[in-house]
Amino acid sequence: MTIPAWEDPRRVLRRHGLAPKRGYSQSFLVAPHAVERIADALDPRPDELTVELGPGLGTLTGALLRKGARVIAIERDPDMIAVLAAELGHVERLEVREGDAASVDLAALAGGARIGLAGNLPYAITGAILRNLVASRAALRRAVIMVQREVRDRLVATPGTRAWGAPSVFLQAAFEVSDVIRVPAGAFHPPPRVDSAVVALDPREVPRAEETEGFRALVKAVFGQRRKTLRNALASLGGDPDAALAAAGYDPRRRGETLDIEELAALARAWEATR
Repeated sequence: MTIPAWEDPRRVLRRHGLAPKRGYSQSFLVAPHAVERIADALDPRPDELTVELGPGLGTLTGALLRKGARVIAIERDPDMIAVLAAELGHVERLEVREGDAASVDLAALAGGARIGLAGNLPYAITGAILRNLVASRAALRRAVIMVQREVRDRLVATPGTRAWGAPSVFLQAAFEVSDVIRVPAGAFHPPPRVDSAVVALDPREVPRAEETEGFRALVKAVFGQRRKTLRNALASLGGDPDAALAAAGYDPRRRGETLDIEELAALARAWEATR
């Protein structure tokens, strides 16, 4: 069974009489080295199930298939689904499903196993997809995703920096986050207004914090207004902020953006005990 070699997506678009659609935020990766780096970083096991979010024209799909993966590709554009059927429909290890990348049930697809995941995330729904990945951590072996450069900066940020915020906390609590490659706007057709980056997410066997309702509420309050002191941030949540801060042993004048994940988790537990 022959899997086509890499082909410039612009040629594929012309062959099918298509153009990128703004409504779908379509911007196709035309740099073959970046495609291969994503596939190499995911490193699918032989016949391992890989979920690809937003396969588009199948550029990355082909690279994953050439590495031996079984791929379920989640695509919502009917035209792209037709292209995938025409270009790769003969490959038995590929299944294309129409669906929303932000709400796909990864645990159901995994069926109790661990799966790989890859994709160039649509910028408009990146946050929703990341939340789904965190919720599905137990079903993932590794995820390799393309995001805006600014989002990448938040995902790898450290406490006390401007980029450190709620997305950093929630993702790093569940995953080890590492850089794969930075991708300039010129590597896409059409070029977006921002540069991109690829990051790898490796699930932690033991999360740095359990994402309880109280933990989520506290993290959002702490970073909702970054200049607030811890006491003021907690006061907006109710309970007894002074008792919570005393129990956790934190200076009430400290700002939440200086706390690491474990400190935030400890404060969340102390605050929940005062409610």
